Amino acid sequence: MSLEIKQLKYFVEVARREHLSEAALELNIAQSAISRQITLLEQELQVTLFNRQGRNIYLTSQGKALLNQATQILEQLDETVALFQQQNLENARIINIGFEESYASHMMMAVIQTFERDYDSKIIPSLMTTSAIIDALHTGLIDTGLVELTPELQRNPNLSLKPLFEETYHIYVPKDDTMALTVQPPLVQFAEQRLYTLKPLASSIERRLNSVLKTPVRTLGTETLAHYLIQQQRGYVIAPDYLSLSDINHQLHDISLAHTELKRSFAIVANKDNKKADILNFINLIQQLLSKVTTYH
Repeated sequence: MSLEIKQLKYFVEVARREHLSEAALELNIAQSAISRQITLLEQELQVTLFNRQGRNIYLTSQGKALLNQATQILEQLDETVALFQQQNLENARIINIGFEESYASHMMMAVIQTFERDYDSKIIPSLMTTSAIIDALHTGLIDTGLVELTPELQRNPNLSLKPLFEETYHIYVPKDDTMALTVQPPLVQFAEQRLYTLKPLASSIERRLNSVLKTPVRTLGTETLAHYLIQQQRGYVIAPDYLSLSDINHQLHDISLAHTELKRSFAIVANKDNKKADILNFINLIQQLLSKVTTYH
C-alpha cells in the first residue's frame, strides 16, 4: 500500500467543503492535482469515496468512515510534529559543556551565571576526563568542551578550537628545606624526592613527572595530611597553580614551576557544524572570562 499523508489531507479538505475548486483554493494547488490524488486514493482503498453531482460532490458511506479515521490520523500527526518541534526548540536552547578539572572548573559557576543572565539558553555542565570530552564531542553528547589542547584535537578538521589559558604548577616544600633556597629549579632536581598531590593529576602531567621522578606521585586528598607529611619532611606537595595550601604558621615555602615543561594548554572546543542559537555567544563569553588568565595568585 502506497497511501500518502497528502492524499488524506486533500481528501479531508474536499470532504469538509464538498467542493473541489474551493478545496483547491484553500490548499493553493491545482484542482486537477486534487482530483488525481482523490482518484488514486479511491483506487488504493478500492472504494468510492464521493458521489459526484455536477460541480458538487458528496461523501459516500465509505467516505464518511474514512473522514472520521483520516481526521484522527491527521490530528495525531499534527500533535506528533508539534511535540518534536517543541523538543527541538528546547534542545536548541540547552548547551551541554564538558570540562576538565582545572582553573576553568573553579570558574564554571561564574561563567554559567554570567551567560544565563544575558541569554535565554541554559548551560548543562559536566565534569569529565579529556578522553571522555573528545568522545562526547564526536557523538554529540556535548556541544562544547573546555579541555586540554591535545594533538588529536588540533588535527581534527571538524572542530573549532579557541586557546584559552596555560595551566602551570607549583610545589610546596618545608620552609627550612634546602630546596627552599633554589631559584627556578628544573624538574630533574626533584627526581629523588617523594611527591604528593591533593587531587589526581592529569594523565599528561603525570606522564611528564614519571619520566623524571624515581617514585610515582601519590594522591592525598586532604590538606591536613599534606601539611603533616611536609612538616615531617617526608615529601613535597605539587599542585596546579589555581590550588594552594593554607600556611597560617608560615611553615611552607612555595616554589613556582611555571618555568618548567610541566604545563597544560587549554582551549574551548566545539563542532564546526553546531547550529544551536547561543553556542557562539557562549564560546565568546568563555574567551572573555578565561583567555586572559595566566596566573592564579
